[in-house]
Amino acid sequence: MKRKHLYIFFVTGVLFFIDQGLKYVARTHQSVTHYIIEPWLGWEFLANPGVAFGIPVPNTLLIVVTPIIVILLLAWHTQSKRTLLFTTGVALICAGALSNLIDRVIFEYTVDYLRVITSIMNVADLLIVIGAGMIFYTLHQPRH
Repeated sequence: MKRKHLYIFFVTGVLFFIDQGLKYVARTHQSVTHYIIEPWLGWEFLANPGVAFGIPVPNTLLIVVTPIIVILLLAWHTQSKRTLLFTTGVALICAGALSNLIDRVIFEYTVDYLRVITSIMNVADLLIVIGAGMIFYTLHQPRH
């Protein structure tokens, strides 16, 4: 089981660095846009000072609350029956939250770059959503 956990943390670490690399490209080439299906799917820079869907939240609040949420999530993980799917979900959320937190601390906004229909997001956002989905799924499985 330990080998599987190391694999999970390695993969989520790689995804973290991919997101940070794409954020660097987006930030240093802000005027570059490219669409696969215009204007619904593509690459487009957005300096997002808020949270999902552009909901305004003070940056200082997000910088304080994000680590608290991650710590609580990790504490819950250590106290729970840890399935591989649950552990993967926690790791994905932590990687995504840390990547976005770094942006907020350094730039005071989150770097978003993936246009999907009417939203612009980043890989970190996807990690958080997928991780939350994995945790939700494991919590709603029938107990044997």
